[in-house]
Amino acid sequence: MRDLESWITVVVVAALCVLFPGVGDLLVASAGLALLVAAVSDRYRLRGVRLGVVGLWTAVLALAVLMLTDRFDVRYVWLYSGAELPAYLKLANVWGGDEGTTLLLAAVCASLLGPKPAVWRHPDVNAIVAAALALTAALSGPFVATPADWLARAAYQGMNAHLMKIWMLAHAPLVLAAYAWTLSLASPAIAALAGALTTWPNDALMRARRAWALLTAGIGFGMVWAFEDAMYGQVWHWDPVQTAVFAAWCLLGAHLHGIAGWRAGRPTWRWMPLAGALAAALTMVAMGVTRHEALASSHRYIGATSSSLYFSLAGLLVLFAGVAWMYGMHRVTSIPLRIGVAASALRLTQLAFAMLGLLAGGYLAWAFIASAKGLPRPEELKPFFATLTNWARGSELPALRTAFAQWDVDGYALARVLLFPLIGVGLIGGWFFMRRVATRLGWITLTLASLVCAVVWSDGGMLAREYSGTGVLSQQIVAVLPRIDASLIAGGYLAIGVFAWSINAARKAAARGYVLALGLVHLGAMLSLWGALLSTALNGYSQHVIDISNDNWRGEHHGYAFRVTTLDIDRTADGGRRDGKGSFRALAQVELRTPSQEVIGGETLYRDARAAVAGYAGPVRQICEILDYRYARYANQPGYVLHPFIDRGWGRDVQVWVSTSAAVAALEGGAQPEQAVVVLRVFPFASLLWIGLVITSGGALWLAFRSRKETS
Repeated sequence: MRDLESWITVVVVAALCVLFPGVGDLLVASAGLALLVAAVSDRYRLRGVRLGVVGLWTAVLALAVLMLTDRFDVRYVWLYSGAELPAYLKLANVWGGDEGTTLLLAAVCASLLGPKPAVWRHPDVNAIVAAALALTAALSGPFVATPADWLARAAYQGMNAHLMKIWMLAHAPLVLAAYAWTLSLASPAIAALAGALTTWPNDALMRARRAWALLTAGIGFGMVWAFEDAMYGQVWHWDPVQTAVFAAWCLLGAHLHGIAGWRAGRPTWRWMPLAGALAAALTMVAMGVTRHEALASSHRYIGATSSSLYFSLAGLLVLFAGVAWMYGMHRVTSIPLRIGVAASALRLTQLAFAMLGLLAGGYLAWAFIASAKGLPRPEELKPFFATLTNWARGSELPALRTAFAQWDVDGYALARVLLFPLIGVGLIGGWFFMRRVATRLGWITLTLASLVCAVVWSDGGMLAREYSGTGVLSQQIVAVLPRIDASLIAGGYLAIGVFAWSINAARKAAARGYVLALGLVHLGAMLSLWGALLSTALNGYSQHVIDISNDNWRGEHHGYAFRVTTLDIDRTADGGRRDGKGSFRALAQVELRTPSQEVIGGETLYRDARAAVAGYAGPVRQICEILDYRYARYANQPGYVLHPFIDRGWGRDVQVWVSTSAAVAALEGGAQPEQAVVVLRVFPFASLLWIGLVITSGGALWLAFRSRKETS
């Protein structure tokens, strides 16, 4: 869609959709049908793609204008937006609900379609997926009028308070774009499995790089977001959606590590295209899990009904890949080839990444099976449940039991299993890069790294020695701290190896940018691994119940102390979810004293769409909500959020959570004392995670969008 005529058409038809929103759903359906024609007809291929792309982007533009102009007579705008929201959040609500997200994904997928390769004479899988997404978006009705009784009840419903963050402009669009680039690999991957491709197209290589780079960046922004909201469980907690995305990310990694020197018929030649096809399928699984209610998840479109479509598309992609595999068995002649040592290392790395992805997918599938069979969820997966039942009211116990009995991914078991291929990736990768510096150096360093891994595994390493039990960490993970130490050693070996190779190769190679970017991708990934594991394993916390009127210093945890100086309550509408006149925002001004006696000021947010609740069921419940994302998810309401004050530093990140429900009730005339629950959390070496994500994403994006010349 590069010519002026297409853009003029988009603007004119979008204006028509804004004036008459009912036209929008018809436009989206027509675009879906045009893409379906393009999928099955070579004759009308280009015309169908063009009509589909223009139609879908016109609908996206119209929906954005409706959001920005507060057209609450459109149901989608009424459901997800609010008059008081800043413009950037109104715009972000284009992808704030199921209908808009599906529409945007369909538009991006359609934009990646082009002339069908001459080698593939069957229906285009990519066009079929784009058409299915467009038709699903049309059926969901993003332009349907708001029912009159809804408008009579309220001018608008308001935005989910958890989404009222700047990260809405980055996290969701990057992930959706990554999904689209990943889905675009389906057709070439299936064609390769069927024997229609003898070499891998350079265009498909760039698409794979872009998919992995954008997904990495999207995951990174999601981690930053999660660190600021209790409901999301810090940076990672094997939420079902996170697990599906991680599996797709790993399979993309396996796919990329198999492209170098790929030829149809060579040993293990099917691994690379199969990994690409499975990564595409898992993006559809991730979209389906986000919309399915079987598993407990912090990522969910409430009331969405499109999960069956996404799961069906995932199954269709797997089916096409399987049929193509069988078809290619009779068309592709095996090429006898002796695999060199370096190529063997790449194949092992590819296998390790595939194992990581398939293990994650397998545990996700088991969670669905266990839920469908009604199997009891193990007690060890409910670490705070016993504490909560001691404090829960009798009428609440059935709901609490139901919530904690709902299955999600067994992250503890999955993490323990994933450590084995993770250690393998570190050792193989470190040796691969060290060997490229000097062959003998590679073997010597591999031997030393393997010995160190074995020693720390058997006798314990830094984590096992430094763990003090002052943080929130499952004993199931504490039991494998030596294994985590071994993975850190292996990751450190890979980081040193890739750094040495990058510096050495950049001095000699003509494509210095390519070499350095490739090194940054691997180096940043290992720094992220170190930061995530160290900060999670060595985290510490302290909990306090304080009197708001007393601003003395408290805490003295890890050398930090805090005090709450003021509490301001604001009942001005902010465009978020509200419950009558009960909505309020309580901003607590806090000061944090560091071990160096520096005093840092900031504020925390407690927002609730309900009237002030006396004591909010007691301080123990509030502490559990802050420390355990499962209970935070149970207690969650679309209009309720709790955000901490965060001090980021090179050595550690510190969170100060202040839950002031009792104080709010007291200030509004209740019988409660002016008390607040404060939890101080410390995450050592968390800066390595953020730095590593920036380095990895930067290197990957350079390779994906700037590099045009491939080097051997």
